[in-house]
Amino acid sequence: MRMWIQLFFKKNTLFVDAFSIGISGIIAYVAYFDFQSWGVASYYHLAIVFGIFLSVIIFPWFGVNLRYRQRIFLSVSKLILAWLTVVAVMIIVAFSLKISVVFSRIWIVSWTFFGAIMLLLMRVIVHHGLYYVIAKRSQYLSKIVVVGGPSLARKLLKNIKTSEPYVSVKVMAFFDHGVQDLKCIPEKYSIETLSTFVEENKIDEVWVTSQNIESSQLEIILHQLRLKLVTVRFVANLLSFRLINASITHKYGLPIITISESPMRSGINRFLKGVEDRLLASLILILICPLILIIAIITKLTSPGPVFFLQERVGWNGKAFMMLKFRSMPINVEKNSGPVWAKKGEDRATSFGRFLRKTSLDELPQFLNVLKGEMSIVGPRPERPFFVEKFKHEIPNYMQKHLVKGGITGWAQINGWRGNTDLHQRIEHDIFYIENWSVQFDIQIIVITIFRSFFDKNAC
Repeated sequence: MRMWIQLFFKKNTLFVDAFSIGISGIIAYVAYFDFQSWGVASYYHLAIVFGIFLSVIIFPWFGVNLRYRQRIFLSVSKLILAWLTVVAVMIIVAFSLKISVVFSRIWIVSWTFFGAIMLLLMRVIVHHGLYYVIAKRSQYLSKIVVVGGPSLARKLLKNIKTSEPYVSVKVMAFFDHGVQDLKCIPEKYSIETLSTFVEENKIDEVWVTSQNIESSQLEIILHQLRLKLVTVRFVANLLSFRLINASITHKYGLPIITISESPMRSGINRFLKGVEDRLLASLILILICPLILIIAIITKLTSPGPVFFLQERVGWNGKAFMMLKFRSMPINVEKNSGPVWAKKGEDRATSFGRFLRKTSLDELPQFLNVLKGEMSIVGPRPERPFFVEKFKHEIPNYMQKHLVKGGITGWAQINGWRGNTDLHQRIEHDIFYIENWSVQFDIQIIVITIFRSFFDKNAC
């Protein structure tokens, strides 16, 4: 798709959202009051303008910018969460300024509801309306051909269709030595006819894979394509690798492909993650101090031994640290058995300890680990060295979870993969988190954790 269309969708996102918020606020007012009084409702005017102003600031921070290639409901949760955050900030400001009594509670609830509906509705209109009218016209499609091995070509085409439900490219043909039968590609040709086909069909891009092509022939192909006004893209054959935050950079005059890298290698990412962890951990500890005191007293009264339990865990870059928990089992419970994998309905736990583990309240002291910089609030759950040594040989990509700090909660946990559940699924979710890390993603996980903390059937 041409660059100006991409810019059109990107630049008009905030306008579409601002329009939705403004109109929904007016609709909510007229529905509850009447249209005649709208002209003198100055506080409501200011509230709507303030809501639009906050959306301009908060929405991009949540990563809800409209993408012309994005599935229409892919970011619904982000969009709704961002809008609820805007409403929450407005309510806090109203109470702080002691003007909350000016506004009707029913209007606030109605605006929140109509706002969510309008935001989603306008995105449907923009995607299915403007995109169809502008982007689906053939003159705006990028015509591409694929050169190389069939398996990589299939993977490439599958990914294009998966990541672009509104396809902005049109695959015209596939070129290979044996002219393999690929049902997903309309035409198959021999590599020798590539140059002529590109010129006659006004191809925009040629995607060259490294499969089934010798280096000498690759040089000939690239030389021929340099004589054409066509964009050439090289697709590396990395199908056998699990790519985590893969990227290509130029160092010392050479193109370097990074196959696996921590998102925390970036200084700005480390800074943002550190601020997020320490700020939220400090606020949470202040709020839960009374709860921690109550749990400590009950733990001491119901079971002999210390209140807290220190256990060695493996964290970021494989570095060991001592993780803090409320003690939920009798002391020296593993003295004879050695390390035992925790299971649902743990018989070894004390009566109060079972409650702590079921509600995850035994994890609260780990906010101190977060303040010390040993853990994050959100991240893959850290494991004991004994099990790390065991699982790294049994579970593919297990060690990749240590590319970030271990967390109190995580993407795997809120999706039900905690406790005695499938480790393969848990690691897949951990890696997905690492691949897609952002401050916004962390906040989503924290919010979902709060709602699910008392309802997790896999807690143990």
